[in-house]
Amino acid sequence: MQIPENDPNSDYEFVNHSSRTPKKKVSPVLLGLLFIAGGFVCSYFFIYQKLQQMAEHATSISYSMKAMMLGPVLLIFGLYYALIRPSDINPQSPRDKKWLYVFIGIFIVAMIVLYEWFKTEAQGYGYSL
Repeated sequence: MQIPENDPNSDYEFVNHSSRTPKKKVSPVLLGLLFIAGGFVCSYFFIYQKLQQMAEHATSISYSMKAMMLGPVLLIFGLYYALIRPSDINPQSPRDKKWLYVFIGIFIVAMIVLYEWFKTEAQGYGYSL
């Protein structure tokens, strides 16, 4: 009886794959800057323009609280990626996770403040939410 080899790759043919390149890592700073730019664009369309319509006393204004929150979400997490620069897109290290939790806390507080501020502004212009 012959004992089989313990080489798990014996059934495979190896080919030189020098043409393959490893996956390129996405730069956290670049990702952060893209998030920040997207946050400013969303804030302009979903917050600033709605306030302008209220100031002009438009007869009806349509808004979405979810869309209003998109701008600050992108801004806050863009700052997370640009300032903290996690080692990977998905935070793995304890340092990155701690900072992520801090930014999630900032996000929650910012959303509550944004909602209350927007409601106050709307009431100031004579609109009810």
